[in-house]
Amino acid sequence: MIVLSGKVVEMAEVKFKKGSEEWQMFMDYWDLCQKFWEPEREDVWWEMLISETDAFYKKYGTDFARALALVLINEAERKHRSGS
Repeated sequence: MIVLSGKVVEMAEVKFKKGSEEWQMFMDYWDLCQKFWEPEREDVWWEMLISETDAFYKKYGTDFARALALVLINEAERKHRSGS
């Protein structure tokens, strides 16, 4: 339930079924984020990031999976450039 423009709106809540493809995709993405959240300077780290995000995209093959992979790469690049 949310309040929107002063009106209470009921929202359907849908949860991913444990073990479903969507659930597994988010679990795999979580693992990628945990592994690559803090960028390193070594080329091998960047090569692994690209390789593993590409494998993630190919495994799920959706535009959404591609977007998630690119968000992680872009965030690593942003952190690397800013030094944080």
